[in-house]
Amino acid sequence: MQAVALPTMESELRALAWATLLTPACAVYARFAARCLRPGIPRLAALLPTFPVFVYMPCMFSSLHLRLFSTFFHTWLATNKLVLLALDLGPLHPRLPLLPFVLCAGLPIKIFLTLDLVFSCVMLVSAALVGATLERQRQFNTPLAVASLNGFWGRQWNLMAVDLLRESAYEPVRARWGRDVGVLAAFLMSGLLHELLYWYLTLQQPRGEMLLFFMFHAAFQIAERWARAAGLWRPPKAVAYLLVTAFMVVTISEMFFGPFVRAGTDVRLKEETVAMVELIWGARKYLLRPFRVASS
Repeated sequence: MQAVALPTMESELRALAWATLLTPACAVYARFAARCLRPGIPRLAALLPTFPVFVYMPCMFSSLHLRLFSTFFHTWLATNKLVLLALDLGPLHPRLPLLPFVLCAGLPIKIFLTLDLVFSCVMLVSAALVGATLERQRQFNTPLAVASLNGFWGRQWNLMAVDLLRESAYEPVRARWGRDVGVLAAFLMSGLLHELLYWYLTLQQPRGEMLLFFMFHAAFQIAERWARAAGLWRPPKAVAYLLVTAFMVVTISEMFFGPFVRAGTDVRLKEETVAMVELIWGARKYLLRPFRVASS
């Protein structure tokens, strides 16, 4: 069975160099095209050549960690932002100065910038370069305190992706066919993107399990809202926390992480993490040598 090649320092540095070169180049081109063309089909057609670049970018990496980050940065967010730019929506705008435009296109940030968890260090550097203030909204808002499926997916988990899904899928569909169909459209898009992530990390043909997970949650989210509106689902808060958390733990562990575990992705990620820790631990004596010399 085909698998992702094992990473080497040389292969990952080369991939990082290409990503560092291609991402700003595509962003600069997108800004130029957007300034010259009106929103709609002309602008979308001009931006189309950048989409294959961002879709291919995770494939340049052999490290599953870097493939995961590249999928989020490039294939999901950058491509989504450029589609919204073609429609004159979203965080990108042709009138943005060049540096903020490039940073906003290539990183999970927006003006004013927002970022969290492992992306926080990237955000601090970007904020210093752009001179913007950090947004108060966090990327993950107490995701472990789950009392409602609507609250978890709409206000607690991966807020940057939620904002883009809301603009690119939920709002346009809701305006035409109603709220419930808009929810289904947003979860459908998320499911398809996670099917692509599954292929990036395993190189195995997706079997629809990611799509099934997200559509399953979409159906339960809609049912939860209906039940609340009809007065059929109003449990005490402690009971709601217990039941919804149990539902999330079971479905996420079995339906979402299960396919990755069966493909051996968890083992590969652990091996990469151990190798990185060993590399840093082995390099500590070289990193600390200048301080030892200064103190002697």
